[in-house]
Amino acid sequence: MALINTMEGLIDEKLRIMLEGETCCKCERCIEDMKAIALNSLPSKYVNTRNGELFSKLDAGIIQNSADIAIAISKAIKKVSAHPAHNKPQ
Repeated sequence: MALINTMEGLIDEKLRIMLEGETCCKCERCIEDMKAIALNSLPSKYVNTRNGELFSKLDAGIIQNSADIAIAISKAIKKVSAHPAHNKPQ
């Protein structure tokens, strides 16, 4: 098993849920930008075993960690919505 940043999977799941109620652009580029911004504002949680991945996901269920994830995603959605990269000249 390769190294995995378990935060990436958690961000994927939570971002999908949080975007359901949003009217912002949901193109692939905007979603990837949102994920990158949120991930860069949170600590990485790397594991290299299946057990490590499961323990890390359990740790993510702690209320504060979950709140930190939601806040990071909310900020990322607002930032990308205000300044989507796909509207910029190349």
